[in-house]
Amino acid sequence: MIDTAVLEKVLDTISEYNENHFNLADSIEEAKVILQSEMKTNKLSSCHFEEMKWFLEVPYESRRESIGFEEIKSTVQFNKHIRTKQFIDIVKCWTTTLIDERLSSQTISAMVNEGVLIFLKISKGLTETNYDELADILLSMTDRMRRHLCISTLNFFDYYNEFDFSVDEYISLLYSLKPKTEKSAVRIIPPSKDILVFSKVLENYFSTKLSEIEYLKWFSVWLWWNLTNLIPMRASEYCNIQRDCLFERNGKLYIKLPRHKIKIVNARRIQVLDEICIPDWLYQEIDKYRKKTNRFGRSDTLISYLSIPKTYEGQYWMPTEGTQGKKLNPYRFANGIFREELRSFYKHVVYDRYKITLNRNASDLDNISISQQLRPGDTRHIAFLNLNRQGYHPVEIARLGGHIALESQNHYFNHIQNYVDLEILELVSKVDMGSDSNKMDTAHRQQITAIGTSFIEKFVIRPSGTNVKIKLTDGYCTDPMQNCSVEDCWECDSWRISSEELSEKQHILSAKLNTRKSEIHEVVESLKDIYMSIYNSVTDDFYSSDNPEMRKELLKRSRRIDNAIRRYVNLAGMKERIDLIGNEG
Repeated sequence: MIDTAVLEKVLDTISEYNENHFNLADSIEEAKVILQSEMKTNKLSSCHFEEMKWFLEVPYESRRESIGFEEIKSTVQFNKHIRTKQFIDIVKCWTTTLIDERLSSQTISAMVNEGVLIFLKISKGLTETNYDELADILLSMTDRMRRHLCISTLNFFDYYNEFDFSVDEYISLLYSLKPKTEKSAVRIIPPSKDILVFSKVLENYFSTKLSEIEYLKWFSVWLWWNLTNLIPMRASEYCNIQRDCLFERNGKLYIKLPRHKIKIVNARRIQVLDEICIPDWLYQEIDKYRKKTNRFGRSDTLISYLSIPKTYEGQYWMPTEGTQGKKLNPYRFANGIFREELRSFYKHVVYDRYKITLNRNASDLDNISISQQLRPGDTRHIAFLNLNRQGYHPVEIARLGGHIALESQNHYFNHIQNYVDLEILELVSKVDMGSDSNKMDTAHRQQITAIGTSFIEKFVIRPSGTNVKIKLTDGYCTDPMQNCSVEDCWECDSWRISSEELSEKQHILSAKLNTRKSEIHEVVESLKDIYMSIYNSVTDDFYSSDNPEMRKELLKRSRRIDNAIRRYVNLAGMKERIDLIGNEG
């Protein structure tokens, strides 16, 4: 049994989400590459794919952790719906994704041996359908052990759940019984300001004149950001997009994703989309990249691995024949490679070029800082939240996101507020990432009050264009007809206030901003409520995606969020937010 202290460390590092998805054509080959790298890096590791017991070195301790697959094999071999050898291959491939994510050897061993294996045992090789009995067994565990088992198994099911039988009830059970702790409430994506800073840096960088080497080096990052924020997809799906992915049909432009049609084992299964319409500008950028990289020769994936320049001490150079390294298959882009490209982009562009700092002390006001880097899988979560935010029906979201069951999706709606936070932050921030403006004005950033500089410029300094000054309870109106387009004068473009009166009434603006924030929270909760009703009533025709009234209600609640955000932004005056420099509200 895993030690309690070790378990506590493990729980801090594992997630119920997996960036990859098992694909019979590619996953085993990619797994062998990862294992080869592991044994090359850690001399004590012995993990050949074909073997039924692996050993992973524990760095600095001169020992190894073992992972056994024989017991897993014996646990599932009596499930007539499971092809045992393929199942073991899937578990092995899943395990290599954990290695690739650089989880510790102890964590990986615990997730396999103390997580998935135990769940397979108590579910009798995924044959036990008495879910009340399963729940009783799980509830008899300590909170730590149950949380570890739930997260580990959910991570596995997120990697693969396309069995010839449904595991949807198991997934629902694990979500419902996973203990709720303060740590479990941590954001599934980095803080809004960190996402926004990355977005601004990437946008600005690619708007400058890049050398061909810089373009080839970082295009995979640009496309990942723009494509996977639009379509929810795993990092492995993105990396495995085929070279000939683009096509036109009936005047519309499409991209084909590496998703395969699955066998429908019950009425609740959803057939995912593998051909999705994309904007013209994105289609053209992908096509331009393909043409630019054709000269590097064969590439089975959209992103050409052979075209990616290498870096040495901040300098970029094109690999020549024999210098690409010993990649098992140099014709395929892979998740591990992209993860390194994203890290490299942060190092060479975000930190070195734009002087953004990581984990700087909040009291240090010299530079813009972030607290967390984006991971390859984060954009998938952002895209899901965006679709939630826009009022898409869960079935539509599942089809776009590659989910075959709503049980795989229903936890996302709890994080809609994260996306609204990001949206507000982007609307009310003015962060220029140009070479001459890497630093914000210290005086602006030290403002603790809710009043920003652009509010002052808009309503105090800026002339109204008229000589009209109609006195109001607060400030004055400059519109002679007083054609009120908003409910609150403080939000009106024709409203002004003197600097003296503004100084006296700062508390009023602060209170109004807090009220507007509360309104946003209320309308977001309203959208969450209807999503919860859909998830809990998937067989009810009223909540079906085919019911036009339900679609209309989702859109109506989404528009309420639009309106609440607009009112907040109008009141905030599009000011620079203190949130952006590390004091997130």
